Order: sequence, then C-alpha cells, then structure tokens
Amino acid sequence: MRRGDSWKRAAVLVAAAGICQVVRGQLPTARLDGVFPAGVRAGTEVEVVLTGADLDDADRLMFSDGGLSAVRVEGMKFKVTASAGMAPGLYEVRAAGKYGISASRLFAVGAIGEVVETGDNGSVEKAMVVTVPVTVNGTTGADAADYFRFRAGKGQRLVVSCAAERIDSQLNAVVAVSDAAGRELMAAHRTVAGDARLEFEAAEEGEYTVKVHDMAWQAGVYRLTVASPEEAVEAGAMVLPLAGTVAMVPTEPLVRFEKAAAGGAEAHKVALPGTFTGSGSAEWVEFTGEKGRQVVLDVFSHRMGEPSDWFVRVLKVTKDEKGQEKVEQVAIFDDTAAPAGTEPLALGSRDPSGVLSCEEGVVYRVQMVDRFNARRPWRLVLRDPAPGFGLAAFPVSPVTRGAAVQRWSPLLRKGGTSVMQVAVLRRDGFDGAVTLQMEGLPEGVSVEPVTVPAGVNSAVLVVRAGAEAKTWSGRLKVTGTSGGQTVTAGEAVPRWSVGNAAGERFGMRLANDGLVLAVHDGETAPLGIAAAEAKVYETAMGGAVEIPVKFVRDAALKGIKGEWEAMLTGMPGMRQGPVVKPAGDAQEAKLVLDVKNKDGNVFQAGEWVVYASARGTVQWQPGGEKAPVKELVDAVYSGPIRVKIADSPVVLMVPETVVVAPGGKAEVGIKLERRYGFAEAVAVELAGAKGVTAEKLSVGKEAAEGKLVIAAAADAAVGVQEVMLNAKCAWNGVEVPWSVKFKVEVKP
Repeated sequence: MRRGDSWKRAAVLVAAAGICQVVRGQLPTARLDGVFPAGVRAGTEVEVVLTGADLDDADRLMFSDGGLSAVRVEGMKFKVTASAGMAPGLYEVRAAGKYGISASRLFAVGAIGEVVETGDNGSVEKAMVVTVPVTVNGTTGADAADYFRFRAGKGQRLVVSCAAERIDSQLNAVVAVSDAAGRELMAAHRTVAGDARLEFEAAEEGEYTVKVHDMAWQAGVYRLTVASPEEAVEAGAMVLPLAGTVAMVPTEPLVRFEKAAAGGAEAHKVALPGTFTGSGSAEWVEFTGEKGRQVVLDVFSHRMGEPSDWFVRVLKVTKDEKGQEKVEQVAIFDDTAAPAGTEPLALGSRDPSGVLSCEEGVVYRVQMVDRFNARRPWRLVLRDPAPGFGLAAFPVSPVTRGAAVQRWSPLLRKGGTSVMQVAVLRRDGFDGAVTLQMEGLPEGVSVEPVTVPAGVNSAVLVVRAGAEAKTWSGRLKVTGTSGGQTVTAGEAVPRWSVGNAAGERFGMRLANDGLVLAVHDGETAPLGIAAAEAKVYETAMGGAVEIPVKFVRDAALKGIKGEWEAMLTGMPGMRQGPVVKPAGDAQEAKLVLDVKNKDGNVFQAGEWVVYASARGTVQWQPGGEKAPVKELVDAVYSGPIRVKIADSPVVLMVPETVVVAPGGKAEVGIKLERRYGFAEAVAVELAGAKGVTAEKLSVGKEAAEGKLVIAAAADAAVGVQEVMLNAKCAWNGVEVPWSVKFKVEVKP
C-alpha cells in the first residue's frame, strides 16, 4: 500500500476499525475504534493516535494494568509508557472524557524491539527492511499487501506471527514467506486464535520476504512479529472467543498423552475425573463406569482459539459369552449451541460437550476426531457434574437493530436510560432462579434488580439517571445470586461492529477490567417514556394486558424524523414484545404485554418487572436556538413497570380434604372463579393418587362449578394422601395448564 500523507493512514485506520458498518449516528458517546500503534515494548514509550467518534474531549486513557500509563500530547495523540517489569501480553485500554468512557480495545505489550511500518512497501521490490527479532506495527489497505525483508542464517528457526483479530482488528490476515528468488516457501491463514502464524527453518543464509494481506483484500491493522520461537512470546487468555473465556479453560492437573492411540484397541486407559491433552487430530480414551455416575465430557479446542472442529463418539464395550468384544455406540457429541436467548453474544462453539450416564463396571470408549485435521492443541475433560452458572453482560447500543451488534459503552444524560443485556450461562443441569443486580452506582443513578427464572437464560438491567444525577464516570459491577452462589459478570465486547452478526465474520471477547458507566449532567435526554399510571398490571398465562404509556419530551427535542416505534421489553423469557408505531407528535401510546408461550417466549407465573421502550431518529438541538439541529438515533426506557402474572385465568376452589371409603365413591364440588374476561371450558383430571381414581371432568363455557366423582378401590390403603387436580384450558390460541393440590382420605 502506498503511504504518503498522514490522512491516508488515518483513512486506513478508520476503515480497519469497521466504522463504516455503523450507518446511523447516535447521541454523542465516546467510541474508541482504534489505537495505532497497537502496542509497545515493555520498558519503553510510544506515541499513539486514537480513531473513533466523540473523542474530541477525551483527556485520558484507562488501562486494565497499572504498568501502562498515558499522557495526552495533543488532539487524538497520547504518549503511552509501559513499565519495564510488565509481562508480554494483551491489556485493555479505554478512552475517557466529556462523553463518557469508551468500550475497551486491546493493547499489546511486547518483549522485543518494535517499529512502525514506514514508506511505500506495497511490492517485493520495495519491501521494508527489518532486523529480527522485531514486531512491526502496520496497516494494509484495500486491494493491497505489505512486504518486509529480513536476513536469516542457515538453519535458523523463526516464527512469523501476524496478530490482528487478537488485537480487535478486522483484518483476516494471510502471511507468506518467500526466499530471495521469490519462491513462496510457506503460507498461513487463521492458524491460531483467528490469526496467521507459521514456523519455518531457513534452508540457506540470505534474505527472506514476508507478505501480509487480508484474505478478502480489505484494509486492516496488524502487529507482525518475526522472531525465534523463544522470543516470539504470544498473547495470553484475552485472545480466546467469548465462549472459551466464560467457560474457563481447565489447566491443572493435566495428563499428557505423548503418543496418540492408533485405534480403539489402543485407547488410553484413564481414571475419572481427569483433564487430558495430546497431539494430532484424533484420539481414543477409555474408562470404566460406576453405577449411577454421571460424567460430563468436554472438549476444549475451538474455545481455546484453535481452528478446529472436534466431534466425539462414545462406545459401550462389552464381551459376549465367547469373550468376543462387542461395541455399541451410545452417544455422539458435536458442536455446542449458544443458550436460547443469547445468540447475539456468539456463545456457541465448535467444541463438543455432553453428559453420559454410566452403568456399573461397563467400559466406555471415547473416540475424538477433528474434522479440520488442524493438529492444534486440545483438552479433553472428564469430570463430575458441578451445577452452577456464569454471567456475561453486554451494553446494548441505541442503534442496535436485529442482528446488528455495535461496540458501545453507556453514557447517561439527566433523565436518560441505558440497557444492559445479561446472559445467564447455566451448566450441568443448574436451573435455579438468579437475581441480578448492579453495584457501585453513583448517587442519582438507579437499577431495578431482576430475577431470571428457571428455564430462562437472558434478562436486561435498565440503568436510569434521575434529574439530580451529577457528572460521574467509573467502574461498576453486575452480580447474579442464586442460593449461596454469587457470580460477577464480565463485559462481553464485540471485537468490531457488524450489521449482521448472523452472516458476517464476527467475534466477541470478555473484558477483564469490569463494566464502566458515565453520567453527563450538562445535557438532558431529549426523549423519555413512562407508564401513564403507577400500578400493578395483572393478567394470567395465555392472556394479555394493556399498559398505557406517555412520552416525555425535552425542550431540545425538535421532533422525530420518520417512523418510530414503542414496545415493552425486559420481561424475563420474552424474546420480542408487540411493537406500536406512534404518530410523530404522539404524546401517549398503549402497549400490550401478550403472555403466550410461543414464538420463543418462555413466560412464567409470578410478579415481574417490564419496561416500556421507544426508539427512532430524533431531531435534537442541545445548544440552544442558534445551534444546529442533529438527527440521531436514540432508544429510551421507562422506569420499572410492575406486572403480576397468574398461573391461569381461573381459580379452582376445592375442599381441603375429601373422604372416601374403600370401594366407595365421593362427589367433590369444584367452584370456578373466572378472571380477566375468560369464559371458555376447563378440563380437569385427578393425578398422583394411589388406589383412587376419577373420570375426567369438563366444566362448560361460562359455568361456575362442576362435580368430580372420586372412587377408591376396594383394596385402597387407608390413610391420607396428597393428590393433584390438573386443569387446562384454551385461551387466546394457546393451551394453559395449571394444578391445585388437595387431600384424599381413604377411611372405612
């Protein structure tokens, strides 16, 4: 790529950061899209340039490690210093100032000399000359490649590693090494953590050339390292995909297989539990089961950032009466899907995982095969179940729509709101309710705790700044509690913004420096929404309730451009609420909470909190009548709206205890209290009884009572037993089931 004026490099940095994918503006909020150079050698300093939006007033950089510090030089330039004792690896950096604290980017600290790419090195003839060991901070443009020339001695072993995705760059890097005659010796693409890395040995002393470009010939930022294997220290856990980071890849104790088993007959005999690793792209492992023991089987490889796709077959091995081995396949484990409701966070992986229920003394043989034949590191975990959960929190940008995902961090204006999606990552059968809350909030800012019920994997926390909130910025914490277990959430960070996470190359990672929040009291949120009435709204499973809302408009709001929409959100288990599209000058709207378990919704009876939300393009004039009017996308949320959901639209009233003689019958009067306008038929049947039966009962439309005849067998055991009256009805096109307990006493 030809380099000339500094604006050309800036253009490359902007394109490489993926800014072009965010097509809608939003209220001014600090957004850090790039830092270049993207690293520094420990014990030295470097001048970096920031790219992004709303950074004009950014006056400081915040790092995840105290060994890194920065002072502002001018404009978007900062001088970054890394202390001499820092360990090589990846750290997080955020820009902070008037418009809040940005989402984090990754910044590398290296152990060898570093240079910044200079000159026109877009051809072999003009390759930039470097001396190994070296790390080159570079940018390559669209439809272009960069070339670097170095000398190597005969037999010298070198690593060529291009860090791109590992440093949050969208560059899909390809590297190739050629000799002095121009013959390509080796090439690599996505060989480690989404990046290109290769090792080669110089056949002769002389000059060699490295070529770097994007797989699709797009622009991107990178850090190219050419060094010996001992000098080429790679980055640590920050390179992992989000799924691997949350899962916490096991490390110790680790049993290493020095040689892969050639087949099932040579399977490694192992004891449970254990963590194992080896080489190659296939392996066999064998263990003996115990009666009733459950074994969790996990393969870690893709979640370790490796380009692999493992699958697992579990075989039960027995012997017939002649002593001949008999093999039966009992399970296949393959890719692990993201938990329902968390798909945008890219929590799925190509690693297999499953649970095996063992039989006493039975031999189980595990076959592992990597479809990609990548021959990259892997770990097999065979362990006992440990029910529990993890949390990943994701600040949702106001411009997020559908499958779009943006890098963003919340900035609250007075009266403003922001939403945090929290994924509850349940493991090993854990299905308890989890209560989410936010800690460390400044005065004037509030968050309503949310309980995530069993069977639900995602919820939202709505952060609100009151009229009295003051300018503030800092770190906060989201925790989840269930029983005696409390877990702290990490922040899920998109490596870059995309318009369609389902169809574009995309990745998420976990920030390790906590969640951030900023409050700006110099401006008031242009648009607000609130429930029209402070009350508890009630309905039942299968029903619907109308919630009137009103819109609050600040004087700086000059109007709403085009179509906008309002809806309900935040209800645990609700994938998408009905959308209302008000008129541009509407002062109020009526939103409907439709409590039907279909289309991915998983509602449960109980008392819950829901939020009204509105979003659209606002015409905003915060600087007074002489200031320009800005058109910006915004999303706003109400305060908590209380909702009570009954388990059914009918209350069944039965006697506390029914007495029946052995061989006799008893007639039970059942009364129905119908609510919420429900008038349809109700089916009732007895369940859970021993020696006692009853014919199914259908209570007709609008009927207020019915009679259930209970019969006891002649040999029914005398005594009191608790039984269940199961009921169901069809309401608004869905079946609503519920139950009532009462007692039956068999008495002569």
